[in-house]
Amino acid sequence: MEKNSLIKYYLIGLTVASFTALFLALNSSGDIKKLKQELAQKELEIQRLKEELKEKDEQLQKVAQEKEVLFKKLKVIEEKIKKANKTLKRKGIRIRLPQGGKFIPAEEGEKLKLYAENLDKNIDKLLKVMADVPIGVPLYGKITSRFGKRRDPFNGRRAFHSGLDLKARYKQAVFATANGYVEFAGWKSGYGKVVIIKHKYGYKTYYGHLSKIRVKKGKWVKAGTVIGYAGSTGRATGVHLHYEIRRYGKLINPLKFLYLNRTNSF
Repeated sequence: MEKNSLIKYYLIGLTVASFTALFLALNSSGDIKKLKQELAQKELEIQRLKEELKEKDEQLQKVAQEKEVLFKKLKVIEEKIKKANKTLKRKGIRIRLPQGGKFIPAEEGEKLKLYAENLDKNIDKLLKVMADVPIGVPLYGKITSRFGKRRDPFNGRRAFHSGLDLKARYKQAVFATANGYVEFAGWKSGYGKVVIIKHKYGYKTYYGHLSKIRVKKGKWVKAGTVIGYAGSTGRATGVHLHYEIRRYGKLINPLKFLYLNRTNSF
C-alpha cells in the first residue's frame, strides 16, 4: 500500500513538475517573442532616424552649395564695384562706390540672394551709363569761365559761352569723358585744335584749344583715354581747355555732368 502510494505521489509530482516546466517554457517563449518585437521596433526607429539624418545631411549640403554660389555671385559684384570705381577714377570723378551693404542675417538667405541679384543688375546699368554718357571731368583744373552769357575776353561785349573753360598747364593731358567715336580731329575756327567725340544717346563732346591731338577721326575711344593735350590754339587768351557738351545738336551746361555728387573737386 505504501509502495503504491509512493508511486502515485511520484506520478503526481512528476506531472506537476512537467506542467510547471511546460508553463515556464511557454512563458520564456513569450518573453523572447516580446523581445523580438521590441528589437524590430527599435530597428525601425533606427532606420527612420538614419533616413532623417540623411535628409538633414542633404539639406545641409544644399545650403552649403547655395552659400558657395551666393559668395561667388557677391565676389563678382565686388569685382564690378571695383571696376565701377576705376571707371569713375578714369572719368575724373573722385568718389567711391561702397562695397558691401545692408546687413542681412544668414537665415534670411533668400532675401540676401534677391539683394545680390538686384545689386548686380543695378551695377551693370550704372557701369553702362558711366561708360557711355559724358559724366566726369576731361581735365583737372579750375573753372575760369562758365556756360552761358558772359563778357567776351577779346572785345568786352556780351556774348554766349557754349561750354566751360578749365584752367590748365601747357600740354596737360585731356581725357575723353565717355566711350565713343572720334567724329572730328583737327583745326576748327574759334576752337583751334579740337577733338569732337560722338557718344551714345545723342551726345557729343568738344575739346578745344589743344596744343596737340592724339587721336584720329573714326577712332573708337574709351572713357578716360587721353585724346590730346591742353594748349591755347584758336581764339584763346591763354592755356586752357574749352569743354563742350551737346545732345542732338542742343548745347548743354557741362557743369551738370561734372558731378555725381558734391564731393567731386577740381
